[in-house]
Amino acid sequence: MHRRYREHDARVVMDLDGIWDFAFLGDVDPETVDVAAIRFDDRMAVPGCFDATPAYASLRGLVAYRREILLQDATPHRLWLAGVHHWCRVLLDGEHLQDHAGGFTRFAVDVRGHKAGTAELVVLVDSRFDYERSPLHHEYFDWYQFGGIARGAELHRLGSQWIDAVQVVTQSISPPEIQVTISHGAVAAPGELGLTLSVDGKILLTEGVNLTTFSGTMVRTMTLPDATLWSPASPNLHVLDVRLGDDDVRTRFGIRQVTVRDQQILINDEPVKLLGFNRHAAHPEFGHAIPEMVMISDVQQLLDMGCNFVRGSHYPQDARFLDLCDEAGICVWSEAIGWQHTAEHLTDPHFIDAQLAGIDEMVAADFNHPAVIMRGILNESHSHDPACRPGYETLLGHLRDLDGSRPVTYASNHPFEDVCLDLVDILSVNCYPGWYGSEIERIPDEIDRIVAALDPEHAEKPLIISEIGAGAIYGWRDWNGARWTESYQARLLETVIRHLFVDRDRVAGLAIWQFCDCRTSEAVRKILGRPGGFNNKGVVDAYRRPKQAYDAVKRAFHALK
Repeated sequence: MHRRYREHDARVVMDLDGIWDFAFLGDVDPETVDVAAIRFDDRMAVPGCFDATPAYASLRGLVAYRREILLQDATPHRLWLAGVHHWCRVLLDGEHLQDHAGGFTRFAVDVRGHKAGTAELVVLVDSRFDYERSPLHHEYFDWYQFGGIARGAELHRLGSQWIDAVQVVTQSISPPEIQVTISHGAVAAPGELGLTLSVDGKILLTEGVNLTTFSGTMVRTMTLPDATLWSPASPNLHVLDVRLGDDDVRTRFGIRQVTVRDQQILINDEPVKLLGFNRHAAHPEFGHAIPEMVMISDVQQLLDMGCNFVRGSHYPQDARFLDLCDEAGICVWSEAIGWQHTAEHLTDPHFIDAQLAGIDEMVAADFNHPAVIMRGILNESHSHDPACRPGYETLLGHLRDLDGSRPVTYASNHPFEDVCLDLVDILSVNCYPGWYGSEIERIPDEIDRIVAALDPEHAEKPLIISEIGAGAIYGWRDWNGARWTESYQARLLETVIRHLFVDRDRVAGLAIWQFCDCRTSEAVRKILGRPGGFNNKGVVDAYRRPKQAYDAVKRAFHALK
């Protein structure tokens, strides 16, 4: 969970990344496991995906990770796990602390009542598909879901009082003004404490606060006359340092406002055309545990192609990748995990509750990232089925309740029958003309038909083509230029970009499917339509080697600037 800036100064933080003890337990029930009897006979990297390693390639099952941690004293500590796939159980010295479901979100495990000194931390991790334990992960999803502790770990000493979270919202861009919400906790009502807020090293507020409860929130508003705004063209960032009593939190933020109006997406009242890709956080050698060098390479390639937009498909992205997007001016669609859910799921309280919990964790993790300009849910689910509408209302409403500063959306592949589009701020449509069932020459007509169907009721809303593309096998080139060749993919994407941004001006953004090839589901029906077991619609392959479409998109995007 290493960040691009130091998040704490006064608080003691122990980095738990590294080599842990490891055991593959296999197809066993977690409830029957005697942790004390586990034979840890191997080692595994954290962060890392065990099933991306040679010894455990493609294996699913229950595994165990173990390492020693140091509790500084007997006051509360907090373990942060940034992403564990798909379900886990956390134990300390054999004591069950907490279970968690959902692989792509950061969550906390509180440690209380333990004496100071070393302790044995064990994390049981289950990568099997089990709807009861982990209702957000399904075998039919069109990407391979790796297992393990994929996004790192930290141990925080909280002490007797602490800051739980700091959230920054831009209240005004002229003059620059921010609202800061501070959530705090304590083992007992702390009474009088000092509060100091600094931005970029300059103290802007200092006062005494009387806290008479164990937990609560406080809100402060500050004008920053010398601050500069964040935008894709000028991604200026600032650092807020909050000190409350003996604890501190440092968070980076950008001053910017996102609005939608008259078919446009605006950042700081300036229209922006979003040009970019869907991106899976996946790699054949590392699974979901993408090393920082690969993240940097991804951002460099996106910028080289002229992109200013990434849709995090189809789950929340790593905070380190969001940090890089903040710095590069790449706008991000942050999306809760989901893929082609039906009424069976969207009418099930168990599924809805899991979605709500995942949304809570997603929003908490990415709230202060200015690059995150919009949020979404439920990719390609049955938004055309009236039975699913209450589920969409609940989840989209929850997103708005948690954060009213960003527009919300979902990607629909049912634009002609959709019954939920009135619930969103931005229309987003997945379509594949020229690939499934028609030829490249039909792309303009099919896109125009979608727009014509949407505009009678939603003409004022911005429209994003949230998926469109074609498969291409890296290195396959022949005289025919047919499907699966690099030249076919390049020609299709050139046609799409020309029609969307030259021949007409209805769309506010494009997220090409997809940036990099990625491994797909093990389900036979998926693999038979995915050569090599990969979704090959990337403009770079799984190892980030560019195809012909890379240069085609680069020429087209740069010509639009």
